[in-house]
Amino acid sequence: MATSTLLQYLETSGVSVSGAVVQNGVTPSNRLQTETFLTETAITAGQLVAVDTAKLATDASGGLTAATVITADFNTSPVRKIVVGVAAESVTGTATAPAFVKVIVRGPAAAVPLATVGCAVGDPVVLDTAGGTGACMVNTAANIGHVVGYALEALAAAGPLKIYVLKNGI
Repeated sequence: MATSTLLQYLETSGVSVSGAVVQNGVTPSNRLQTETFLTETAITAGQLVAVDTAKLATDASGGLTAATVITADFNTSPVRKIVVGVAAESVTGTATAPAFVKVIVRGPAAAVPLATVGCAVGDPVVLDTAGGTGACMVNTAANIGHVVGYALEALAAAGPLKIYVLKNGI
């Protein structure tokens, strides 16, 4: 389940077995880190996801809570505010057939729903306090929250936003 961060390859090219120069691209050095979780609901790629605290009712150890995610939502009960990252893929799971979902826990993530009226490059983003399911908003003095990432682009209006997800202890 855990992704190793011990070895990092930072070169954009290498040499093949035959001696030819091979372009690796930027993928080896983009610092993207994903983790695989379980989900018992539908999750859409790009949405913020949080640990499923409802699992504490059946597993007091917290193990299922740490392994299961649900679409983040600031105003839902039980709590869905403990954001662990951005869904890298769309999946649908059920209680009887949980699905694996890949979650970006650090690095660039595309198409995260921005619920507020635009943002600038570098603006810190938090879970939308107005209740946009899986959406983020710009962190301001009026809505100080736990920063989950930073905007990688400027947007004039609400819409899909590229962010850099901060690693939050996963």
